Amino acid sequence: MKKRYIACVAAIVVGIILVSWGTAHKGIKPVTWDRTTNRLVVLKKVRHTTKLADFDRLVVNTKLPVVVKPGSVNQVTVQQQAANRRRHPVTTQVHDGTLTVSGGDQRQRGVTLNGLAITGDDEAFDTDGAITITVPQSDQLKVLTLQKSWTVRLEDLTVQRVTGRTGGSFQAKNVTFKQALDLSQGDADIYLTNVTAPKVTAKTSYGDIQVRQSQFKSTANVLNSLDGDITLEMTELGGGDLRTSDGDITVRDNQVAKTLTVQSYEGDLSGMVPATAGVSVQGSTDSDIELFGRSRGATARVRPHAKVQYRFITGDDGDITVR
Repeated sequence: MKKRYIACVAAIVVGIILVSWGTAHKGIKPVTWDRTTNRLVVLKKVRHTTKLADFDRLVVNTKLPVVVKPGSVNQVTVQQQAANRRRHPVTTQVHDGTLTVSGGDQRQRGVTLNGLAITGDDEAFDTDGAITITVPQSDQLKVLTLQKSWTVRLEDLTVQRVTGRTGGSFQAKNVTFKQALDLSQGDADIYLTNVTAPKVTAKTSYGDIQVRQSQFKSTANVLNSLDGDITLEMTELGGGDLRTSDGDITVRDNQVAKTLTVQSYEGDLSGMVPATAGVSVQGSTDSDIELFGRSRGATARVRPHAKVQYRFITGDDGDITVR
């Protein structure tokens, strides 16, 4: 008990010292231990500016988190924390209308001290250490290329198309893609919120896929994860195929024009569909199947001639619930 008391007192004293140190450097700010200089430093941001006219294509070739969003600027700006930049230096280069953001692959463990909170993190995967690319409100990217990306987040943008392989996470919120959105290469978690595109193809080996409040007019949309879960909610689409091997799939309050197939080999399926839609379910003798509040056998079908059809298929270990 005495040792624990001493340790607690020591932690409080260290916290007070750090707060005082941060306050002395123009207010209470996050600080981190810089292994390059072996001293505490205040986390600051450094800004690098590239002219808007220089590019309309972006290549992400770094495993540091990258955020691309519009702002009240008349030139594209690239920002990165100074402390993070020393550990994971990133370069920006413009050539033939293409901005390439690269580097930042030398990951090191660090300890971030923010007031009295002491947390361990790897800044190469910490969104607080992200590279932020701010473009003018009226700007439109022709091509976003993912070469060696880890976490990429797009906000409030118009992008013609995306190419390349996704990394740890691909996120898009309030984004319009002029061409079909192809995220079929990589193992990323994929999060799409209020996204519009003619068609979406999202495939990942181990990641989850979440699509909410989006629009895809194609009848051949694909959401496919080998081991992850899939969620499709409040989305307008022509139709498509949702498929996973071991994960669960949830569909809720969507507007489907034709047919949506939902299939998992070993996971559970859950759906909330319009009262006028046709529904077919197919499971196994071991599956628990509930269709509009009633328990069903391995196969069942209602409203087979309805314009809109939902098909739920699961394997030996999966259950199906449709409301």
